[in-house]
Amino acid sequence: MAQVERIAAFCTQCRSRCGCTAVVEDGRLSGIEPLPDHPTGDKLCPKGRAAPELVYHKDRLTTPLRRTNPKGAADPGWQPIDWNTALDEIATRLGTIARTHGPEQVAFSATTPSGSHIQDSIAWIERLVRCYGSPNTIYATEICNWHKDHAARFTYGTDIGTPDFATTDCVLLWGNNPAATWLARATEVQSAVKRGARMIVVDPRPTAFAKRADQWLRVNPGTDQALARGLAHLLIERGAFDRAFVTHWTNGPLLVRDDTGRFLRESDLESGGRTHVCFARETVTGRLLPYDTSRGVWLTGNTDAELRARAEFTTASGTIPCRSAFDLYATAAAEYPPARVQEITGVGEADLANAAEILSTSPTVAYYAWNGVGQSVTATQTDRAISLLYALTGSYGKRGGNVPGAAVNFGDISGQDLLSPEQRAKALGLSERPLGPSVSGWVTARDVYRAVLNGDPYPVRALVSFGTNLLVSQPDLPLATRAFEQLEFHVHADFFVNATARYADIVLPVATSWEREGLRAGFDVTLDGLRRVQLRPPVIAPLAEARSDTDIVLALAKRLGLEQQFFGCDADRGHDALLAPSGLSVARLRAVPEGIEVTTSVSLSAHAQLGADGNPRGFPTPTKRIEIYSERLREHGYPPVPSLAPADMPAPPQAFPLRFSCAKTVAYCHSQHRNIASLRRLAPHPSLEMPPEIAAARNIKQGDWVRISTPSGTAVARAHLVPGIAPGTVFGQHGWWIEGPDGTPYDSSQPLMANINRIMSTAARDPVSGSIPLRSSWCEVERLDGFDAGAGTPRTKEAVPG
Repeated sequence: MAQVERIAAFCTQCRSRCGCTAVVEDGRLSGIEPLPDHPTGDKLCPKGRAAPELVYHKDRLTTPLRRTNPKGAADPGWQPIDWNTALDEIATRLGTIARTHGPEQVAFSATTPSGSHIQDSIAWIERLVRCYGSPNTIYATEICNWHKDHAARFTYGTDIGTPDFATTDCVLLWGNNPAATWLARATEVQSAVKRGARMIVVDPRPTAFAKRADQWLRVNPGTDQALARGLAHLLIERGAFDRAFVTHWTNGPLLVRDDTGRFLRESDLESGGRTHVCFARETVTGRLLPYDTSRGVWLTGNTDAELRARAEFTTASGTIPCRSAFDLYATAAAEYPPARVQEITGVGEADLANAAEILSTSPTVAYYAWNGVGQSVTATQTDRAISLLYALTGSYGKRGGNVPGAAVNFGDISGQDLLSPEQRAKALGLSERPLGPSVSGWVTARDVYRAVLNGDPYPVRALVSFGTNLLVSQPDLPLATRAFEQLEFHVHADFFVNATARYADIVLPVATSWEREGLRAGFDVTLDGLRRVQLRPPVIAPLAEARSDTDIVLALAKRLGLEQQFFGCDADRGHDALLAPSGLSVARLRAVPEGIEVTTSVSLSAHAQLGADGNPRGFPTPTKRIEIYSERLREHGYPPVPSLAPADMPAPPQAFPLRFSCAKTVAYCHSQHRNIASLRRLAPHPSLEMPPEIAAARNIKQGDWVRISTPSGTAVARAHLVPGIAPGTVFGQHGWWIEGPDGTPYDSSQPLMANINRIMSTAARDPVSGSIPLRSSWCEVERLDGFDAGAGTPRTKEAVPG
């Protein structure tokens, strides 16, 4: 009789990190089940339930491999080698490059911790990169999380926060569809709607949540900033915003000089004046109100500051016209009246007005935005526009709104402090984007390719990859291929030999999360979920010779002489350092595999709490207020309030009249899972969602194979007709690299033809972050004749949890 164990765990197949019970029979993982008492454990998606198929897949890497044939050869000529040989060679090559040329000439890449098993090890990987001395990690953050997590800091000083959907009066989903990407979050949204919360959904597609929304704003891809500013204009014009919050907790009242674009300071008005004292104008008397940005307090104690101020003041250099920051923002918002918003975004005036009414009359609003607005050439300013619109509601930081912070303090073992300023300054792309992801050593793939091929600004000689598939997750396919062929040394650690790994010199087999421990310090689906800390045990032994990313990192660190910086290369010691501020330990968590709930909670309205000096803490921004006007952006040459140039929304190129975007499916996460049989049955082929009228005009029927053409090339997909999509827009799926069955237009004779990133351009980029328009470009679509249209129609149907 089989010996059955049920072990508490959490799934890492996607962003949801669903709590679950792993069912193990005679040492083999046979399935996973929900864990209802867990903050994310109510339900499981198909990806989670397919875990055993992933673990025991016939193509899993089981031993290290070394290339014996030239790069680009049809057969890499993989030769099995032992771990010591592989690790010794990698450490030797990395050490030699660091000593001879400098560690910046080794780039690393890491797949997303938001949607893959690497979340267990990402802090260790980043520590290795920084201890080694490289400022160059391809992280894809500029087309993923950077805007909500980092660009939001230009406004709030913190990230987007955790939306308190559990108690909010209004749910706002902006370019985010949790029904396809985040099951636990979708469950929370559904519960909020059932409880009576109103819902606004901003999305070009008729998603399940869009259909259930009190107001669906069917926006044209790439025009979200215009929509956000149009909504803000209505709220400001009607006086239907939280005036008290904006006056007291934003820098909106502060006066800005017309001539310099800087705040009016005491040092402008008198010799020896303080540079950290700025001014607003009092509403009744018009006198100047001094505000101390270093402490976040009004020096007169009077906060009756005028929001829409315009006045002239005598300074040391003469009379200077000034306007309040809020007046500048309101003027920028007024550039988008309802008629212009409709012309640009496709959102009707009545729908815009109704959304503004819902926002203004809801006591609290909680929102979320992600890739849908983060993959465009205006991503940073669009995030600013949405963040400032949200600030008008007064909900940031309070119950029912978006709450920043954690329930308990944890340490950081990712090594941010271990990379020297000299090495940080060498990050690729930093000189072009001095406020972007390169500040943290997160660089774009195209900048690495340029360095490999052209030595610009210096050569990159080696690439060490953990779990990525750059040929599919990034554009510039020909450039990437040439760069991979030219690298002096290339290492790839993964579950499978994917399209990118085929160019590596050494491939390392990685254990799945079911075969290793994983520490999770908070589950950010809810405020209560932030209190759960869990150390997931390895529910089964590693398959064959597979090792965890953490073990690989520690083995390399030891060989590179970094043992001291890596807690003696002892993972438990490192995790104990991370847990120490919370009072928890690895030993304590290991005894409770389902996790421990800490007694503390995330702080509500933390900005209003008094600090040690007796003053409100405010926000962690230069003015200690939410920054309607960002001097920091202005000082680096960027608009201080959201700005949208005509070039940011170009007309379609000749012969490419359709807006081209992409969307995710519940069956897959990024470029993963398409080799899993049960998931492939749900979505057997790449699909292109099309409005029926667009298809009819091109004689395309449901299930037809089609060619998608852009100025950068062509890709193939299967037509899926969807009524209600934004007019003139089609949606593809990124992440396809597994070859199709023989006879399909993406079979082994036409590899990567289903990869839509092969036809995306990186010529236009967000000037702050380097994001590219993966969700907002132009294309044409035509039917492909000669292929069977009768089989393989997608069967996935997005569903909102009940």
